[in-house]
Parts: sequence; C-alpha cells; structure tokens
Amino acid sequence: MTEFVREVELVAHRDDTYTIYVFKIVNTNEYIFCTRLPNWQVPSIDVGDTGFLQYQIVTAGEEYYDPDTKSRGVYGYSNIYFMNFVRKTDLVKSKEITL
Repeated sequence: MTEFVREVELVAHRDDTYTIYVFKIVNTNEYIFCTRLPNWQVPSIDVGDTGFLQYQIVTAGEEYYDPDTKSRGVYGYSNIYFMNFVRKTDLVKSKEITL
C-alpha cells in the first residue's frame, strides 16, 4: 500500500454505493481515477473544485490491518482508494487545517 497527496481538480464523479472520482492532476495531463468507500465520510466535492487529494494505491494480495476489528486481512482487488480532500478555498478561509 502506497499513500500519495496531489494537487488536483475534480473533473467527474459518479455517486453510488461506492463513489467514483476522476481528478486531473494540476499542471499535467494525468488523471487519478479513485474509489471512495461507502463508510468514508467527507464533505461533498463538486466538479471544478481544486485542492489536495490524499489517496492510496493497493495491490491485490497485500495484507492490511483493520483497527476496528483488530484483525488482519488481504486486499482482494487492486485499486486506488480516496482517503481525504482539502479544497484550496479551505486554505484561504482558515490558517489551520485539521486532518
């Protein structure tokens, strides 16, 4: 599992049980297609919002620890998971951000 933070702009999303986001990395022609899990609570993100995306890349077969159940498991699928998003406007309104 590898975690990253990138400056991005949201260009598309599909809301369902699993929310799918497509972010364009600022100043490049690269995109990040990531999944937000159903129990992940974050403020809504609208197309056109810019800010900082925290995400993790997992590979099927990698082991993980679940602190809720205090057990270990193995990822069944490779994926890119949404972790957090901080809008650039949040930076302007407040001098502190709590993650």
